[in-house]
Amino acid sequence: MKKILSLLFLLTLTNTYAQKTPIQLLPSGHILVKAKIEGKEGNFIFDTGGGINLFFDSFIKSIKPASTYNFLTAYRATSERINAPIYENKEIVFAGKKFFKVPYTSFDLKANGIDGVISLQMFNDTDILIDYNNKEIVLTDFSKEAIAKSFDIQLITHADKSTDITTYITLNDKYTIQVLLDSGAGDNSFWLSDRFINTLGIDKSTLEITEKKSEFDEKIVTKFYKGSIKSISNQYARREAPQVTFVEGLIYEGKTSINWLGNKIGISLKNKKIYILD
Repeated sequence: MKKILSLLFLLTLTNTYAQKTPIQLLPSGHILVKAKIEGKEGNFIFDTGGGINLFFDSFIKSIKPASTYNFLTAYRATSERINAPIYENKEIVFAGKKFFKVPYTSFDLKANGIDGVISLQMFNDTDILIDYNNKEIVLTDFSKEAIAKSFDIQLITHADKSTDITTYITLNDKYTIQVLLDSGAGDNSFWLSDRFINTLGIDKSTLEITEKKSEFDEKIVTKFYKGSIKSISNQYARREAPQVTFVEGLIYEGKTSINWLGNKIGISLKNKKIYILD
């Protein structure tokens, strides 16, 4: 009986202190999470393609410094140049874990019920499990587990202030390209450089063309060409006849969402792996 009680107590402690947090899946497929920034709780898009944490001015203005002389020059996927002011959080609490001295930027943007973006940058030493079925994110350590399905990722970093991830996929079972993995794109988003229109032998006149102004600078307009291709795949996932968007000036060969890879996806920056658990 004493051993059973000890085991029950241990299980209770494990559940109490489990480093996980519920997520809300928006109709668009975006992942909404909660975090405390300097003790202030907010709702944030969990964005594997965000590079750096970004907090809207309306949320962060009361707890950030009045000014900063530090900045980061970066490029959006559409090749738009951004000079972002850089600040540093003393403490962020996410999924029960504290992160210290985390760089961030801010912008005067408003989105109903959303206070900004949580990126991968602060998870260099902490592995992440995104569980779409149970609607939660779990912080873990995949190096202690033997997982059958995994594939390599590559890190894009900038002076330890931003982190993105890429991997290789195959188009039409023939063309292998490197793509940014971007949970911030929502569900079933497949962007390809417009250079691949000719490579894939697509008649440009058959594509639906739209133009979009930048949210940061409305003088910048990008053309998008929408259509479909035969397939997108890697060794564990495949989409037949996916709708894709060829993007003018895309700085990557491609950029995709992550939901199509599986229902339970593990991300390890330190191991440079993505694990497919379901």
